[in-house]
Amino acid sequence: MKSSLLACILLFSPVVARENPFFAVTSPSQKVTSNLPENTPMLGAVSYNLPDEARLLKEISFTYQNADGSIEIRKIDINRAIDWHKPLVVSQGGKSAQIPTNAKTSSSGQLEFVQFSSTHKTLRLASGAPLMRHFALSNPNRIVLDFSYSKVFEKDQRAMNAAPYMGAEMTYHGKFARLSITLDGRYDYTLQQSGKNIIINCK
Repeated sequence: MKSSLLACILLFSPVVARENPFFAVTSPSQKVTSNLPENTPMLGAVSYNLPDEARLLKEISFTYQNADGSIEIRKIDINRAIDWHKPLVVSQGGKSAQIPTNAKTSSSGQLEFVQFSSTHKTLRLASGAPLMRHFALSNPNRIVLDFSYSKVFEKDQRAMNAAPYMGAEMTYHGKFARLSITLDGRYDYTLQQSGKNIIINCK
């Protein structure tokens, strides 16, 4: 009798067994989760502005998470010259990114005895006063030119607002006059002089 009862229990036990014994009995429907975060927004476009010292982009690194939760890093060699004024843009979706640019690329005017005109990174000066010396300073970034000039005058300023040249200021220092050209970032520059004409190139 006891053996018959035990045999019946063993025969019907698979019918009442749960499909997955690791899910709680009180939860009839369970959602299987992955290692990916939920409700993460889709990538649209992300921009990054490089510092004003940047001139060459060597590589780009991507760090991403796989479906199993593992993290991987991929690097892409670039080795291309860049313009730090324009942001780097990463986008997904096929639309071309709208990259802001400086609409003004040239400027011209006169300060006391110096005429100037700029086009992109080239600045041309014309002056009858001899150039004594030139050098660069920082905070703010600027190119300084000292001219032999003894005539007294009040400080003169002009806005240029054409990258990289943002403004110019002429001041009197007794036996010489100083022209300070403010830049929008850090640059190396070259200066060439031919008679009354001076050409400055930022790079």
